[in-house]
Amino acid sequence: MCDPKIISMVAKIVEDFYVRKKSKFMRGFDERLIFVKNELFKKFDNLKSEELISQMKAEFEKILPDIPYIGGQKNPTTLVLVKCMSDLAVFRILEKNGFSFREIGEFHYKYVIAAHKLRKEALEKASRDPSQYPFDPVYMDYQKKLTEETHKKLYPDDWVMDFVEGDQKSFVWGWDIQECGVQKAYKKLGDEKYTPFICLGDYYEAEGLGFGFSRTKTLGFGAPLCTHRFVKNHKTPRAWPPDDLKEFNSKFFQDK
Repeated sequence: MCDPKIISMVAKIVEDFYVRKKSKFMRGFDERLIFVKNELFKKFDNLKSEELISQMKAEFEKILPDIPYIGGQKNPTTLVLVKCMSDLAVFRILEKNGFSFREIGEFHYKYVIAAHKLRKEALEKASRDPSQYPFDPVYMDYQKKLTEETHKKLYPDDWVMDFVEGDQKSFVWGWDIQECGVQKAYKKLGDEKYTPFICLGDYYEAEGLGFGFSRTKTLGFGAPLCTHRFVKNHKTPRAWPPDDLKEFNSKFFQDK
């Protein structure tokens, strides 16, 4: 039988992970808020914009201790989860300040696209083709191993997904995601209505960087899984507004 002291120690590490790393995660949020602030300046004066930014920072600090533990630094999707939880802080503050559901979605699209366009420029300056990064064999092999790890189900709030080999024509490779860490976290915090915005972010990345991406189903729109597909020589459709996407389900995308 395990020593109770050891069990207690492990539980404390799990519970305190995000709090102990708060300064790191807040710095990451500050970088994301640069793009948020640029959008706020288009709608509000400097004083109001700075006030909203302060509210978003405070909201994210409040959210941090409640983010589900999925392995910490040993799990690369921890950073994905934290970034999406920082988006939740933005969504909450925009809603509190009178933004409608769709206005929040459009605002999210604009600041995420801006971030990806800057990322695209950085990759090009480093002599890397941003439109080809998902098709790099090293990256694909990394993702294949990562999906295999998810089937160990070490943490109940983690992702569970399969790597899907493509036929190299209709698509090169993809994920079938049965369980999404972001959806689980948003649901736990009572904010599942915002999950579709995060799902649409996959299209925004593809649009911003210029690679081919397609999907017919996603958990955020009520499907039993997400069918991510990376496609060469394919123009990713603009996903905002999302109403014409195959995965779109109006039941999960209404002003609430």
